[in-house]
Amino acid sequence: MRKPALLLVLWSALSGGALAATVPVSVDLDLDRRALSPDIFGVSGWPNFQQVAYPLVRWGGNSTTRYNWQADVHNTAGDWFFMNIPDGDGTPAASSFEAGIGAALAADAHPLVTLTTIGYIAKPVQQKRWGFSRIKYGPQLQDECSYFGNDPPTWCTADAGNGLCNPAQNQTQFCNSSGVIVNNDPLDTSDVATPQTMRNWVVHLQQTFGSAANGGVRNYALDNEPMLWNSTHRDVHPQPLTYDEIWQRTVAYASAVKAQDPAAQVFGPVTWGYCDLFGSAADNCVDGSDREAHEGKPFVKWYLGKVCEYQAQNGVRLVDVLDLHYYPQGQGVVDFSDPPNGSETATVSARRLRSLKELYDANWESESWVADLGNDPTWHYSRPNLIPRVRAWIDEECPGTRLAITEYNWGADNGASSALAQAEALAIFAREGVDAAARWVMPDSGSLVERAFRLYLDYDGQGSRVQGFSTRAISSDVDALGAYAVHAPGQRVMILLFNKATTSTTANLDLGTSLAGPWKLYRFSGTSDLAQVASGNINGSTIAVSNMPARSANLLVLPDADVIFADGFEP
Repeated sequence: MRKPALLLVLWSALSGGALAATVPVSVDLDLDRRALSPDIFGVSGWPNFQQVAYPLVRWGGNSTTRYNWQADVHNTAGDWFFMNIPDGDGTPAASSFEAGIGAALAADAHPLVTLTTIGYIAKPVQQKRWGFSRIKYGPQLQDECSYFGNDPPTWCTADAGNGLCNPAQNQTQFCNSSGVIVNNDPLDTSDVATPQTMRNWVVHLQQTFGSAANGGVRNYALDNEPMLWNSTHRDVHPQPLTYDEIWQRTVAYASAVKAQDPAAQVFGPVTWGYCDLFGSAADNCVDGSDREAHEGKPFVKWYLGKVCEYQAQNGVRLVDVLDLHYYPQGQGVVDFSDPPNGSETATVSARRLRSLKELYDANWESESWVADLGNDPTWHYSRPNLIPRVRAWIDEECPGTRLAITEYNWGADNGASSALAQAEALAIFAREGVDAAARWVMPDSGSLVERAFRLYLDYDGQGSRVQGFSTRAISSDVDALGAYAVHAPGQRVMILLFNKATTSTTANLDLGTSLAGPWKLYRFSGTSDLAQVASGNINGSTIAVSNMPARSANLLVLPDADVIFADGFEP
């Protein structure tokens, strides 16, 4: 029974809270229908699938670019002194990589494996090696031991430099006028690798786990953020990539994968962020001479055109999934140097939640340096509008290409607004038609952000998932309340409500169709774990979700209108 308005006022006053604002929400289950891909609920890393059954797991990042699968050795790149690190006993069978692949496949999850396309892999030596030896290339601004100050660990290597020098003191053939070590030998750490090297790896994975069509690895990414190699992997690829070079590598390596396993799904070009949507590394952001030489087209738009042009000429689809990375750039929104709670000031929290509009709102100007790129009449750089923008490019240049965002982050694991932003980002991915996504990185066990994933993957603790078709839901105030609808025909209607306000909010839902039967409400917030918080019965087309706490994520599970045709419905 709904509380009379007077009692609601009294309850609010006695509880110390302000009277809840009311936000109308209209739902239409017949409009904007898109099949929800479960692969959007992915993460980077190897999870405990018994704890959270993530449907997609990405093995990627800077350290995978030069991974030697035969020796189980990776290179840390610019993240840590360009260093080779042996991981196991030097055999594939003992590697954490193959253990992770096996666990993922056993849990019916889809692994996404990052292939090497840079042309080098770490040497197959079971000991540390480094790219910028101080003995060989001269003094550098920092080494692995000096990083730790006056109390370095016993395992550090003082000869492993960071590749940066002081040209005023040490300008030589190796130390240039910009303070960068140059002319180093890539073979200090790495061996040459070719497309055949990667094809051999695919052969090994087929022999170990089966082919893509027979339960094995089906998803392969064309390396990691190649437009940053001249920074992250400058010890082996110091020159910035161009449009043509990345396409040539796509042809060479994707062809090798497809020749070995035609059912494999190739992800590319694996952009690093906003700039390389529009330009190459040689352009150094959105526009430049390289883009001018390629019809003035933004890089990703041009790349899509090349994919379908190649398919028309050769009968092979080299890239099945457009693979992008994206991080909101607003100050404090994402800061990996922060402690686990991240920045949760009122200013940063509000900015973080607003920045979600960069994913879908054509009129929203980024509250970051992206706005400084200008709002030119053709590309509107200052207005990211990420997903509709790239989906339009797909439609124009290469229809049928699927879309993935395989690296993103909206804040620290234990931030209240971070968890809320993560939960709404997943709803946005579903509504806007993303096919696969993987958060960087997998949230810590028991963290607030993990709650955001559980809301979709196990909202009742019994394995129930948000699944079906994303449909239309319109909030009258998206800055206060995000609203999304998912329809599982013959089973349930699921309404996701994200109260972004700092006070409680009531949602008045017009469902657009009459529903009858039991409903349940699930919720988490920064101070409460995911749990069922209310239940009742509906008989009509409207329902109010009252007094949702500030900064909370809410899932209302209702019976479908055709539930009488479904067996054993339980919301």
